[in-house]
Amino acid sequence: MNEIPNILEPKEKVIWDGKPRYAPYLIRIIFWGIIIGLFAGLVGGKYFGLITGIILFIVAFAIELVIGNISYSKIHYAITSRRAVFQSGIFGRNFKSINYDDIKNASVSVGLFNWLFSTGTINVFTGEMESTGGKYQQIRPKYDSFLYISDANDVLKELQEHLTEMEENLYGGKNVIQKVEIVK
Repeated sequence: MNEIPNILEPKEKVIWDGKPRYAPYLIRIIFWGIIIGLFAGLVGGKYFGLITGIILFIVAFAIELVIGNISYSKIHYAITSRRAVFQSGIFGRNFKSINYDDIKNASVSVGLFNWLFSTGTINVFTGEMESTGGKYQQIRPKYDSFLYISDANDVLKELQEHLTEMEENLYGGKNVIQKVEIVK
């Protein structure tokens, strides 16, 4: 259920709202269900026998399908006149808002699932970085993403138009670079 209108500020308008397409999202759920199920089944099978391993695989896979479908029903995205909003959560509602002045870059990526289902993922970059962890840690950009969006290029264009409009309002229609003179 879309609860984003409940958190909007006065005079803030929704420009676009949507959610991931179900088919690629479901394939992602199934993939992780198989991985989790295999892990549970192999561990259970090793210590408790083949039948227990098969049962644990089925149970873990079923739990992942149920949780994934509940999670899907709660995911919703919006572009408003002021920000990009991400809604998620299984038991309660989680919201993440990114104001336009915090967005450094936005792009569309098309991976295998996106290509197969004619969708795209809109990545929003705020300058935040994250560590990969592990023995050979790396620092990489952290993206907030609208996953599996139909007409992703059109949605990105809408977002970019509002980013440009915000920038023009902020800088009086110009991309201003101030010249500073140093006097000795």
